Amino acid sequence: MRKPYLYLPLLLASSLVLLTACSPEPANTAPQPGAGSMQLSSNSRDSLDWAGSYQGILPCASCEGIKTTLTLSADGQFQLQSIYLGEEPDNEFNETGRFSWDTSGGKIRLESESQENRWFRVEENAVRQLDQQGELITGDLAEHYRLAKVATEVAAVTAGEAVQPDLLDRDWQLTELQGQAVAADSGAFIHFAADGKVWGRSGCNRFSGSWQGSAYRIQLGQLAGTMMACAEDKMALEQAFLAQLALADNYTLANGELSLNKARMAPLARFSVTAAAD
Repeated sequence: MRKPYLYLPLLLASSLVLLTACSPEPANTAPQPGAGSMQLSSNSRDSLDWAGSYQGILPCASCEGIKTTLTLSADGQFQLQSIYLGEEPDNEFNETGRFSWDTSGGKIRLESESQENRWFRVEENAVRQLDQQGELITGDLAEHYRLAKVATEVAAVTAGEAVQPDLLDRDWQLTELQGQAVAADSGAFIHFAADGKVWGRSGCNRFSGSWQGSAYRIQLGQLAGTMMACAEDKMALEQAFLAQLALADNYTLANGELSLNKARMAPLARFSVTAAAD
């Protein structure tokens, strides 16, 4: 008869096999492809073509609006022009200095002696003015704190580029809109400057922006305007006038009269030369 202890090695070996078969597989602690690698973040500073000029009319508590042009250079310099509409004379202020990015790469702060903590959020083809703490401005006027980037193709337009000289640097008073006569005292006019800027009054509010053209072609860029409330008839005229300006793609000029047209259709608007408007 065999002694029990002779079976002990066999029992131990069998137990070890069973334990090995039933135990869970060890976790794979080897680094996975890409695990622990730094995730590259995208921000305005690195991903947007932000260098350039931005224009618009910012809200103003004591005037009709602040016509603003902000130019950002790739070397960190800025130029800021602020024109307080309706407060002539001495209503233009110019600043220069450096700007710095916040840690997120999405906002800049203008560094100048006259203005501390002037923040802007950099967006695609725009910058948005923020409050003094660098936070978004909210409320009914929130969207009016945006400055649009000036398209590079809207370059200086001069008589040397075949634009008719009589079109430039004079106030054109609106006399007819979509075939309907406009009262002489409407106050609506438009002014095309030789440097590619355009401004005027749409009946109730002032507007400004950019334009480009050639011998008979014309195109207005995005226009920014003040936000005064007026009588219902003037507001209706204003909306219709601005809508037709956006459609114009050519012009005719003869005998001191200007017509803005769309293709070969009837004129969108007609103008006559007037003395400089205020």
